[in-house]
Amino acid sequence: MEQVKMKKIAVIGDALLSTGFAFAGIKRTFIARNGEEAESAINKLLEDDSIGIVVIAEKLIGQITNRRVLNAIDSSAMPIFVPVPAYKEEGHGDALRNLIVRAIGIDISR
Repeated sequence: MEQVKMKKIAVIGDALLSTGFAFAGIKRTFIARNGEEAESAINKLLEDDSIGIVVIAEKLIGQITNRRVLNAIDSSAMPIFVPVPAYKEEGHGDALRNLIVRAIGIDISR
């Protein structure tokens, strides 16, 4: 029987987002302050076969200008890109907080 390898999660975002997921045990985190830094991180992750999910800050996607990278975000089957709003953006709080609480069992935002 063939053994299935588990895929890993990576995160691209500001320091708060990346650090929060690092506390949750995610080892592949990238701090990106702009679209260019996000593009660089995405290119590295697209070459890494061990990555299955990339959590990326929504605001960074809007700053990416490279069409190949944008196409990868929209249509890549592996890894799957999951955009999340920034911590202070509307709609962010509960969804991201619940993910972190489920992952590590404590609310690090308080």
